[in-house]
Amino acid sequence: MKKKILIVDDEPMMIRLTCKFLSAEYDVVKAGSGQEAIELYESEKPDLILSDLLMPEMSGFEMHKILQEKHGCKIPIMFMTADESEDVEGTGFDLGAADFIRKPFAPPVLLKRVENILKNVDMINDLREEATIDRMTGFLNKAGSAERLTTACAVESGVLMIIDLDSFKLVNDLYGHEMGDKVLKEFSDITRRCVRSDDIVGRIGGDEFVAFCKHAKRKEIIDDIAKRINEDLVAAAKRLMGDDMQIPLGASIGAVFVPEDGMNYQELFKMADKALYNVKENGKHGAGIYSSGAEKPETDPERCETLKSITKLFDERSIKNGAFRIGPEAFVQVYHYFIRYIKRYSHSAFKVLITLHPSEYSGEEYAFYECVEAFGDALCKPLRRSDVVVQIHSNQFFMLFPDINQENLDKLIGRILDSWNQTSFSKYTAIKVESEEIDLDKLQ
Repeated sequence: MKKKILIVDDEPMMIRLTCKFLSAEYDVVKAGSGQEAIELYESEKPDLILSDLLMPEMSGFEMHKILQEKHGCKIPIMFMTADESEDVEGTGFDLGAADFIRKPFAPPVLLKRVENILKNVDMINDLREEATIDRMTGFLNKAGSAERLTTACAVESGVLMIIDLDSFKLVNDLYGHEMGDKVLKEFSDITRRCVRSDDIVGRIGGDEFVAFCKHAKRKEIIDDIAKRINEDLVAAAKRLMGDDMQIPLGASIGAVFVPEDGMNYQELFKMADKALYNVKENGKHGAGIYSSGAEKPETDPERCETLKSITKLFDERSIKNGAFRIGPEAFVQVYHYFIRYIKRYSHSAFKVLITLHPSEYSGEEYAFYECVEAFGDALCKPLRRSDVVVQIHSNQFFMLFPDINQENLDKLIGRILDSWNQTSFSKYTAIKVESEEIDLDKLQ
């Protein structure tokens, strides 16, 4: 794709000559005055401006200054002038000119200088992009997002959204950070499909994102984005982690309309964050719109309207056959309930800790973390639904077994190890099992 150059000169003959020299290599746009160039810049967005310095009504310096103030960025410009004064060049470079060329000029000299400027511009843009892009997702990083969105919210209409992944930490805790990275990449691909190419998307934290959809004015658009992200993300997660993946993974969105609720990005972000918090507090996996006329943001009234809808919410996350596998955060509450239960009904119960270490073969076909992941998947299947499993470290699983005696526990652990030893992963791991009966007397 050819670079675009805006030629600005009040002399028609000079414009024709300059166009003739450059048109073979570049797309050329022409303006006969500084004011016309300012108007054209908005629609044409040239890669370089080649401008006469001394023009009636508005000089090249004045035009350049107005453009940079209006667009808030450094605009590449090379001035054409017959003035030999060094003061002129000094003033121009102080204002940010890329180069000067003296009239009359030889075509090869003009072409070479234009080529050098555009190469430098590309190099600077590449460095700027590298500094503002999140490598994991390809979205803008936090600093890049703030810069782009500050400008966008000030001049564009649309909707600003904060998108937060629900239960993403459990992916890292239970499946490892490499799997977490895979899920993030899937999420970024899904989000790209849900927005348009000229919308702005950034990653502002580990699992928190921001997006600005230009000219979006209806809540239905936001609801549709939330629905598509949630459905596609669950499908992608099951493809990566297996159909028996039990993590309630999804996305919650807090949104605010621009400019209806303001044009300041920082203030709008706070509003969207309040809407997001309300979604998180009312079931997650959905979208909420900030309402300036209420203390709390609006949420979907169907989220928690009836007992039936709440029951359905939990049924959608029901546990399949096998042990109840949860994350470390939830396990603390489950453990307290478990202890209260066995104290109340005087049931026997056991605690078990299984630790995996690399064997002498672990450096061969399978990385150790893959073995741990496979063990975690295999661990729950032979256990009972009343048993509870939590992965407390990258290589350790802690379990609670209610209503069981030592003999049956030994048989159960034996079945687990026998089943594991039949897998191709087993020779790459050394397993240590520790168990202890929960002493009811000490719980009194």
